Amino acid sequence: MKKIIFSSHALLRMEERGLDDSLIIEAIGSPDKIEKSESSHSRFLVKKLYFNQQLQAEHLLMIIVEDNQVFLKVITVIDTSKISKYF
Repeated sequence: MKKIIFSSHALLRMEERGLDDSLIIEAIGSPDKIEKSESSHSRFLVKKLYFNQQLQAEHLLMIIVEDNQVFLKVITVIDTSKISKYF
């Protein structure tokens, strides 16, 4: 897998949501679903179901990633309990 770096925005969102970078890296490495961006050929959306330990509930992790051919850059991270709405 390519090296993964995080934007400052993604790091802020991860901190706000109590998400560790290892969870994000694991989700990118073994996603449940990937959707390509209609507006940018280098961006895609990674979706991963996981159990949120803090909230004791199933959650959906959505990660916007940009592939620049050398590394993957995490643009933002979304964590939601509204699984059926997005998955």
